[in-house]
Amino acid sequence: MIKVNKRLFWDIKFKDLNYKKHADFIIKRVLQYGNEKDYKIIKEKYGIKRIKKVAQNTSYSDKKTPNFWKFIFNL
Repeated sequence: MIKVNKRLFWDIKFKDLNYKKHADFIIKRVLQYGNEKDYKIIKEKYGIKRIKKVAQNTSYSDKKTPNFWKFIFNL
């Protein structure tokens, strides 16, 4: 089990999340709604390379979030 904030997954049963099988989904949620603590957890679990790949291929509902990650990851 991954120790990110359960509130990020309000629409699903958190206990059913599999950190390997649902990795991209977890990363997307943290990038969109998580805080610094959540980000550090996924960074440790999945690595920056994987997170960067997911960030590049994610559609965001606002304009601030992708701009933030573009700046952080130097995309």
